[in-house]
Amino acid sequence: MEQSVLFETVSDRLDTDEEAASNATRAVVETLGERLSADESEDLAAQLPGDLGQHLTEGESDQRFSEEAFVSRVDQRMDTVDVPAQDATTSVLGTVLEAVDERDRAAVVDRFRHYGFEELLAETDAAVDVGERTPDEY
Repeated sequence: MEQSVLFETVSDRLDTDEEAASNATRAVVETLGERLSADESEDLAAQLPGDLGQHLTEGESDQRFSEEAFVSRVDQRMDTVDVPAQDATTSVLGTVLEAVDERDRAAVVDRFRHYGFEELLAETDAAVDVGERTPDEY
């Protein structure tokens, strides 16, 4: 998926303009990079279009924080107040999960379940299978 298509998809899901969608996407991707391990961030970054991979790997990785703290960090990073952080988080996560291959998607889903982030996963509107498979099953 090209970066412009990813931003357009997020924009449609959030019912906002592409600038706000771009801002929200970068905020979520940067926060995601802080929560995943360095290896997971690098694997996922390799599949993200444009400069999004850099946002995934530029921060300190493998940090421990709750689902609520994840959303709070997204909120602090976003330059817009027009988009609620919870909505931005679930829309961007869903879009990113659709944009990456099944193995990396399964790895992210597995890590989020391990972290106790099931609510965020359940709220994504991703058109992907986030069922019971693990990365080893691909």
